[in-house]
Amino acid sequence: MATVTRFAPSPSGSLHLGGARTALFNYLHAKKNNGIFKLRIEDTDKSRSTIESSNLIIESLKWLNLEFENEIVYQSQNIGEHRDVAFSLLSKGLAYKCFHDKSFLEKHKPSNKKFISEWRNKQNNLPKNKSYCIRIKSPISGSYILKDSIQGKVKVNFDEIDDYVILRDDGTPTFLLSSATDDLNMKITDIIRGDDHLTNSFRQKIIFDFLGYKPKFHHISLLHNEQNQKMSKRDNTPSILKYKDNGYLPEAIINYLVRLGWSHGDQEIFSANEIKKRFSIQKVGKSPAKFDEKKLNFLNNYYIKQKNNEEILKYLENNDNLYFNSRNLSKKNINILLELYKERVKSLGELSESLSNIFNGNFEFSDEQIVVIQEFDKFKDLILSKLSDIISWDSVSIEKKISEVILDEKLTFKKVVQPLRLLVTGSISGPSIFKIIEVIGHEETLNRIKKVNI
Repeated sequence: MATVTRFAPSPSGSLHLGGARTALFNYLHAKKNNGIFKLRIEDTDKSRSTIESSNLIIESLKWLNLEFENEIVYQSQNIGEHRDVAFSLLSKGLAYKCFHDKSFLEKHKPSNKKFISEWRNKQNNLPKNKSYCIRIKSPISGSYILKDSIQGKVKVNFDEIDDYVILRDDGTPTFLLSSATDDLNMKITDIIRGDDHLTNSFRQKIIFDFLGYKPKFHHISLLHNEQNQKMSKRDNTPSILKYKDNGYLPEAIINYLVRLGWSHGDQEIFSANEIKKRFSIQKVGKSPAKFDEKKLNFLNNYYIKQKNNEEILKYLENNDNLYFNSRNLSKKNINILLELYKERVKSLGELSESLSNIFNGNFEFSDEQIVVIQEFDKFKDLILSKLSDIISWDSVSIEKKISEVILDEKLTFKKVVQPLRLLVTGSISGPSIFKIIEVIGHEETLNRIKKVNI
C-alpha cells in the first residue's frame, strides 16, 4: 500500500513554526516512500475557524514548497459522513445513546476514574422526544499497546478511557470522530502529529479498531522556546508568512525545521534533495526540540550568501515589504552594496532596511548616537576638506584621506570612523564604510557630513 500522510491544521490563525514542522515531517515521510502528502483543513469549530486563516495556512505551505495533493479536504464538508459513522457504530452495538444532560454530568461524572454512562446498558425502551448524544463503547477492562515509531510501545489501560462522546446532542460530531473518519476515508496510512495528541490517539484507536482501520503512528515532540517551555502562539514567535515578510528564505526555514529533532551525523546544511533522500521519521528523537533563533539566523545568512545578486534583487522586488528605492544607482554599485551586506545580514529584511537607509539619508539618531556625532564636529571641517580634494573617488583614495586625519590629529580609528558611518549610513556598525562612501558618491557624502549640527 502506498504511503499517504496528511497535515490537518485547525484554521484559527496563521501557520507557525511548530505546525510547519509537523507539515514538513508529513511531507518528507510521504516523499521518502514515494507516497502522497495531503492537506485537510479541520474547520468544524465554526467559532474559531476562518476562511482567512485557511488561506494563510495554504499560502504558507506553498511558500515553503511543501507540495500537497491538489484536492484540499475541508472537514466541515464531511459532517454528514461523520454522522453516518456514528450511527453505524450505534447500530452495531459499538456505541450508545446517552440522555444525560450537562447539569447531570457536572454533578455525577467522576473526575478520577473511567466514566461509563448508566445508559450504556439501557438501550431498550429509550425516551422519546428527548435529546441525546452518542458515546463510544470503550472496552471495560484490559489494555492495548499503541506502537509508535518515535515514542515506542505505549501501554494504555482501558479503564483510563471514558465512554467519550462521538456525536453531540445537537447532531455535530466531535473532533475524535471527525478526525478518525476523515483519516479512514482519505486512506491515511501514517498519522504524524505532535505528541500532545497521544491521548487522542489512544481514544481514536478504539474507533479505528471498530472500523478495521490500522494506521501507523508517529508522535513527534513539541517545540520548546529558549526558556525550555512548550512553545505557543503566546510566545510571539513570528508566523511563517511573517518570516517571509521579514526576508527569511524558505530553504532556510525548511533546513532549520528539519534539524529540530532529526539529525544526520553532524551535518547542518542540507539541500532540498538531500533532505528528501536522508530524512527518516524513525530517526526523529523523543526529546523536545528547542527553538534557537541564532541558528535560524545563521542558516538564513548562509542561504542568502548562496544566492547571486540578481536572485536577491528579484526576491526583494517581488516582496512589497522588502522593496527599496535604489535611487537609480548603477548595476555595478548596487552589486557592490549587495556583496558588502549579504555577508553579514541575518535576513533580507535587514538587508533591505540597511540599503534603504543608505539611499534615503534621512536619519533619526538616538541620544547615545548624538553624543558620538557631537565629538565628530571637532574635526568635521578637516574631514570635509580632505574628501573634497579627492580627484579619483574610490574606496582606496577615501580611506587614505581619512587615515591622514587620524594620524595628523592623533585620533583613534573608532573616534573618526564610527561617527562618519553614522552620518553616512545611519548605523553605527556595518561593512566597509569606504566602499559605501564610494557608492554613495562624492557630492552626497559631503552633504551628509555637512548636516552635522547637533
